[in-house]
Amino acid sequence: MGVVNCLQAAVPAYIERRGGHIAVVSSVAGYQGLPNASAYGASKAALINMCEALQPELAACNVKLQLINPGFVRTPLTDLNEFPMPFLMEVEDAAACIIRGLNRNSFEISFPKRFTWLLKFMQILPYSIYLRLSRKLIKND
Repeated sequence: MGVVNCLQAAVPAYIERRGGHIAVVSSVAGYQGLPNASAYGASKAALINMCEALQPELAACNVKLQLINPGFVRTPLTDLNEFPMPFLMEVEDAAACIIRGLNRNSFEISFPKRFTWLLKFMQILPYSIYLRLSRKLIKND
């Protein structure tokens, strides 16, 4: 709820001055349910949904809203993960992706691209196929 509380406090000022730039960090884990990430993924999916709903409202007030959806980034927290982290990125590379994205006009900033596109492709699969693939991810751990 931290992001919601911050936006609730900040957005009225942006709307009043009819301008500004807001960036919200979520995760590619919010694209679809992933094994071993039910609570984390659900919170990120909520942020994605909220930003999708807010973007047109804020754009009407000349406020730019961008959504940052990183994949796995090597940090002290991810060093504790006991599962494979495909396309793991270094912090410096992730920061460079964010900076490039903030300077563009696209709504979503997501990286690494190969991982992002793979997860977005999985979103369009029927559940019978997607859930079968998910089960295989757990069995390989």
